[in-house]
Amino acid sequence: MSERVPSLWVPGDENLHAQCKVYDVYKRHYRHPGDGRSGDFYIIHCNDWVQTVPLTEDGQVILVRQYRFGTQALSWEVPGGIIDDGEEPVAAGLRELVEETGYRCKTSRLLAQCYPNPALQENRTFFVLAEGCTLHSGQNLDQHEELEVKLFPVAEVSRMARNGKISHALAINSVFFLESYLAGQPVMTGQV
Repeated sequence: MSERVPSLWVPGDENLHAQCKVYDVYKRHYRHPGDGRSGDFYIIHCNDWVQTVPLTEDGQVILVRQYRFGTQALSWEVPGGIIDDGEEPVAAGLRELVEETGYRCKTSRLLAQCYPNPALQENRTFFVLAEGCTLHSGQNLDQHEELEVKLFPVAEVSRMARNGKISHALAINSVFFLESYLAGQPVMTGQV
């Protein structure tokens, strides 16, 4: 095995390449600090994201299924979305839970966080645990959202993540963090 430690490349000039609805793409120049190699790389700037891991009072997981334009397929996921400027991750997670499902929870906490794709993106994804969820209202969906809401036992959600019925990477992370939490194992709640 190689014992060589990769270098921290030095960022240089950055220019806006494309503005999109929920993110901007920047072209950033980098230089290797040792051998001088350099190149342009495309980085996506966007707000942080939140994934809410909701458990009902009887311990079932609330999932949503929606059409995903990238894969052109339906996708089972936990509720989630973009964290608004100035919004705390837990507040954003609870907002997304209510908007997408109509459920509210009794207790909530930050469960974990990660970088969704550090090769291209700078943002983080926060995972919020929402326990004791009960239905309080109807959905309040964005213009292009159409979501099915369904309750599943935790064991079934774990099987769905393992057999490909849950295929969204962040939803799979949600299942992993939930399993760790329920097993009493530590989860990553610190800074990444």
